[in-house]
Amino acid sequence: MLRMKRSQCVDNKQHNTSMISLLQYLFSILVILVHSGRLFSQDVIHFTFKSFLGRMAVPYFLICTAFFLRGRIQQGLCNHSYFRKLIKKYSMWTIIYLPYGYFFFESLNIAKIYLLPGFIVALLYLGMLHTLWYIPAVILGWIIIQGLLKYVGTRGTFITVVVLYCIGAVETYSVFVQSTKFYPLMSTYMSIFQTTRNGLFYTPVYLLAGYLLYDYFNTDLFTKSRGLKYILFLLLLALENVLIYFNQGLDKNFFLLAPLCAVFLFNWSIRTSLFKDYRLSPLKQLSVYYFFLHPLFVGIVSYCLKSTSLVAHHQGKVIFVVTLALTHACALLIIKVVNKIPYQKIIPLSLSK
Repeated sequence: MLRMKRSQCVDNKQHNTSMISLLQYLFSILVILVHSGRLFSQDVIHFTFKSFLGRMAVPYFLICTAFFLRGRIQQGLCNHSYFRKLIKKYSMWTIIYLPYGYFFFESLNIAKIYLLPGFIVALLYLGMLHTLWYIPAVILGWIIIQGLLKYVGTRGTFITVVVLYCIGAVETYSVFVQSTKFYPLMSTYMSIFQTTRNGLFYTPVYLLAGYLLYDYFNTDLFTKSRGLKYILFLLLLALENVLIYFNQGLDKNFFLLAPLCAVFLFNWSIRTSLFKDYRLSPLKQLSVYYFFLHPLFVGIVSYCLKSTSLVAHHQGKVIFVVTLALTHACALLIIKVVNKIPYQKIIPLSLSK
């Protein structure tokens, strides 16, 4: 792919942003499902929704972000304003969830002297809540690929981010490396940083995938048989999930075929004619608030159900349904009142003219 001729022009008018908005919305619901605990008593179904389908949400978001950021660069626009807004948004959500982060550190019963270093690590790496890691990871990942592209070129950047991703994937494939000399080093890293899902190991490969998709958008790789290619990589990813299901490691954030599957899903979604004539941008608005608001309600509902006798998977269903309803209501309130933006109805574009 790296030897192919770059796209001369990407026609933004042909982008199906409606399908992108729809998928972003559906993936944001899957994120809520993942964080609601166990919803199914059967292990296979639980794994399928949480580790197979649910883990595709963040890769899709990352590729989407990188694709449009690359488009801004090609159009001569500066991305500084985008990242300034991102940092402001991150600061706002950090302040909102700061009490949660404090009580979490308090629950660890660590010495007060470590609260400040813990706060710094949370701010720059983990986030004050488990979803807030995404923004610093995007910023760091983008800085990494921009630096690599500048100094080692496209080929060197591609090789570097793939190697970093494979190192991070040891988290998922830890069962297979337990007998190697690398495992003690990995265990030490995990005991300090908890996960390799960060801006160093995880996000660069997806950001580069979106970046390169824009550059090679009109090449045969992405224009021909795009639906079949996505189905092929989806099936291969499913086989990889079967392998991991029977050999589960420390966590399941990394799948080796996920970048290919995600980039061809995005490629299909931006080109398909499905829902192209509908205004689905309100779903994108909702998906952003779903992503950042839902942990608050997951925590509240989980606390309320703590003393009940519901079994785990029934409790998970209640958490999911109630959290989704409360998150949706709160998101609508913010859109209508705080942002003073009228919520747009989803209608055919032909009727809005």
